[in-house]
This record gives sequence, structure tokens and C-alpha cells, in this order.
Amino acid sequence: MKLIIVFIALFISTLAFAQPRDLTPNKRSSAFGTRDFRDLRGVGLQVQLGPTYLMTNRKNELVEANLTNDGFLGNYSHDQFGKLGVYGEIGLMHFPKKRSKLSLKLKTVLVSYYDWGIGFKYFRGGENIQVNNNVTNNNSTEVFRLGHGNAYARFSLHKNIHFKKNQGRDKTNFFLDNSLGLNVDYRVMDQSDAYASVYPTTVISEQRYNPLHVQLHYGLGIGFKLKRGAYLIPGVRVPILGYQSTTGAGSSSTVIGKPSLHWFSSTYWPILFHIKYMFVFEKKTKGCATGITNDQDQNTQRNR
Repeated sequence: MKLIIVFIALFISTLAFAQPRDLTPNKRSSAFGTRDFRDLRGVGLQVQLGPTYLMTNRKNELVEANLTNDGFLGNYSHDQFGKLGVYGEIGLMHFPKKRSKLSLKLKTVLVSYYDWGIGFKYFRGGENIQVNNNVTNNNSTEVFRLGHGNAYARFSLHKNIHFKKNQGRDKTNFFLDNSLGLNVDYRVMDQSDAYASVYPTTVISEQRYNPLHVQLHYGLGIGFKLKRGAYLIPGVRVPILGYQSTTGAGSSSTVIGKPSLHWFSSTYWPILFHIKYMFVFEKKTKGCATGITNDQDQNTQRNR
């Protein structure tokens, strides 16, 4: 988590003075020798697909159980692990029609576009319980696996930072895509193993997050302009804050702030890697397209 935060800070500080992208028709000829004069709308389709992964704590605390309950005396540890899953999403993206007063005052575009979508996430992981019983001089390991399917809805604000070439005169066809948003998830599928203790119930720390949970997430990607109004963005999205309620071991609790999800006796930090494709819808016009002929028309196409 610390490495990701440092990486994000370095990128943002390095590129803070770069300008957001401008989607007005290209002044240069395309590969086919023609200019793109399509009249684009301020809305488009966005589709994304990619793997998921449950990040876990690498440090496994060894717990000493100085108890004689049920003939157990020794220690135990929880060794959690994550596996690859998959997710998919479909939704819309929108370019703001007007810049905010704060944006105009700061002389920069604060929100390049915003998007939303609905989708399905599938997570896989588990936990190894390693027990050393000093009474019976017996060591044992139990493996418990989890498989969760979450339906979700998401909304994000995006800030694009363009790289430049030719001593800053022209923009390249790729850019940095930063996003901050909110997702609401609901677990609709649970393929987890039954969690059976191999040590006394008095030392169980089992908690399971309830189906509904909310997360504030951050996304970082590298966008590639395929053509005017069409983009491909590979990237990663991680939760940075969260809200969840948990139940288990005869108790329940509410967790505010931590983005990781509690299951079994461990916590799991869900990460999404994606390939996102976006394209802007074209306006339907009667007759032949006239192209962009004045500054007002150019402004309506900016950031599309």
C-alpha cells in the first residue's frame, strides 16, 4: 500500500503542469489522408474487463495460546493467501459541459470526464491455519478457501494528464488517467469453505463481512488514443477507504475506514486490474456533416 501511494505521488508531482487532453479534430491528416470532422456528443460507452486479486498481509503473527481448554496448549498462526479472479463492467462516460468556477480560477481542468458502470467481481483466496499443540506434540495445517461474487455499481471522476512532444508544442497519443470514485458492492455468491476451528473456540477471531459494503477507490491507468473519440486504458483500481459490517464468533462489528475485507480470521485487500475501452457517441445530423467552422464549435468539442 505504501509503495502504491509513493508511486502515485511521484507521478502527480512530476506531471502537475501538464495539460488535459483536447479532443478537437486533429489539425494533421490521419493515416488515410483525411481529417476527422465528426460531430461528437458529450457521452459515450465504456466497457472494462480484467483480473482481480486479494492482497494479504505478508506478516503472519504467531499467537501463543497458554490455555488448557480442550487439551490444547501451544501456538497457532493464520497464513492468508489470494488468488486471481475476474471482473467485468459496462456503463457510460460523460464529458462535463461546462468548467467549474474553481477550474476557471485555477486555469486548469479539474475533471476531464466522469464515468459510471455496473458489473460483477469474482474474488478468490483463502487461509491456512497452522497449529502447534505442545500437549500432543502434534503439528497440523487446515486449508480454508473462499470464492465470492459481488455485484456492484461504481461512479468515478477522472483527471487526465497528457504527455507532450516536440518541446511541449504537441500532445502525444497517450496520457495518464487518474480517478477517484465510490463503489457499492453486494455479495450475491459465496463459495467459501465452512470454517471449522482446529483449536479452542475461545481463541477464534473469525469475522465475515456482510454482503453490502461501500468503498472509496483510486484508479491509475495509461490511456492510448486509438482515434478521435476512442481510447484504450489499461490500469489498476484499489480501495483506499471503506465501510463494512461484520459478523462471526458470536459477535458483530462495524468497520469504518479500512478498505480491506474481513473473512475467516484474516483481512483481504481487493485489487482490480483492467483494460478499459471507451468511445464517444456521434451526433446524428440530417444531411451532410459540415465540420467545425468556428471557435464556438471547437469549444463544444473540447474534451470529447
